[in-house]
Amino acid sequence: MIHKAKKWILSGATAPPSKSAAHRMLIENGFILPTGKGFYSLLPLGQRVIDKLCRILDTEFQKAGAMKIGMPIVGTKTLWDKTKRWDAMGTEMIKFEDRQKAPLCLQPTAEEMCTELIASLPPLKKSQFPVMIYQIGDKFRDEMNPRFGLMRSRQFLMKDMYTFSTDQEASRETYRKICRVYEKIFGQQLQLGGDLIKVEADSGIHGGHISHEYHLRSNLDEDFVNLCDSCGTFNKSEDLKKCPNCDSAHQKSRKLSSVEIAHTFHLGTKYSETIGAKFQGKPLDMCCFGIGVSRLLPATVDLLSSSEKAMRLPRAIAPFDAAIIVKKSLMSNVIVEMTSSSASRYLKGGILLDDRIEMSAGRRIHEANRLGIPFIIVLANVTERSLVTQKPVIEVFTTHPKSEEPCDHGPMTLDRFVSFVQSSLYGTPNGGIDGNFDHSLVLDELGSH
Repeated sequence: MIHKAKKWILSGATAPPSKSAAHRMLIENGFILPTGKGFYSLLPLGQRVIDKLCRILDTEFQKAGAMKIGMPIVGTKTLWDKTKRWDAMGTEMIKFEDRQKAPLCLQPTAEEMCTELIASLPPLKKSQFPVMIYQIGDKFRDEMNPRFGLMRSRQFLMKDMYTFSTDQEASRETYRKICRVYEKIFGQQLQLGGDLIKVEADSGIHGGHISHEYHLRSNLDEDFVNLCDSCGTFNKSEDLKKCPNCDSAHQKSRKLSSVEIAHTFHLGTKYSETIGAKFQGKPLDMCCFGIGVSRLLPATVDLLSSSEKAMRLPRAIAPFDAAIIVKKSLMSNVIVEMTSSSASRYLKGGILLDDRIEMSAGRRIHEANRLGIPFIIVLANVTERSLVTQKPVIEVFTTHPKSEEPCDHGPMTLDRFVSFVQSSLYGTPNGGIDGNFDHSLVLDELGSH
């Protein structure tokens, strides 16, 4: 689909002082806008990123057999009292009353509600297990000190999945299965594998038997993981002198600043026993799996951007796959339609036609690089001269994670450009950049935008 820059590119606001460069970039580049302390609106570019991320999540979890649902964001005190978490959640739970003075809350998580949903259904057949249901929706937390924008806000978008099995061993197999899906999403789809840290963690107020956190490195001192120099593994121990993963007599660990982007739990029967979700009289064994969807936006920008002059996102969730920058004198030339058609055929994440002809081509290249658009296609002086020879060429640039400047690949014919794109996305011969990349296939499955 072709989108015109005059409509889609909104001028960013001036960002307030913040330790988070990602937060400043998202505001100044027109992805988000503050509306109150700890609250943010997603502007069109930010919403496109979130929509792409949600489509990837939908595809991968539904491939694994999970079913998407929707549940209310408001919970009752009666429900939360069943697990004794109404008070245990503390002051971060946003509580209020309806007109009948019934106490309610904006739910920060949904274990209680989802378990009650399963308990309220007619008896399930054994062939229906494991039951895996998930939602992607807003959660709320009354943060004492909201900071770093979407990294720690009072309203945030989360993917939360809840699974129900007939016994503990089946539940642990489901846990392992969904953890593999997480590793595919972060590693293969978002290409964060080299930067992803999975670490055993405390279950905290959620409870349960097994828990893992997924982290990305960050300089914000928001969270931490320890790296043991002896065995090369990560842990969350408060004691830097003792690694729980090795027996070396000369253990030495380093604390690394990080940000948590996901958390998984094997809950056991804590909720099902209390709320009454059973199969043949026995409490169902549960797991839950969370991904901070809106948090991933600043977390990945923070990780992949080497300069505030050039924001970078995983290519799969960049707001557009390509920008086509056209010189004023060529706007009505058939070469524009030919280029747009060639790009749209293989780049399913949206094409931005930069029709802001009052700006120079160089300025628009700078703007596309600043937004981290993976492919930048220029139809300017070089293209105009090539039309005389009846062998038209376009200029092609690409942007890459952890780089500030776009990479100039020089003039190409449209046929050569198509081969270059195929090589870049799918790793076919005569390649250019990163191979083994299948996000376009994901977008095809659920409809490209």
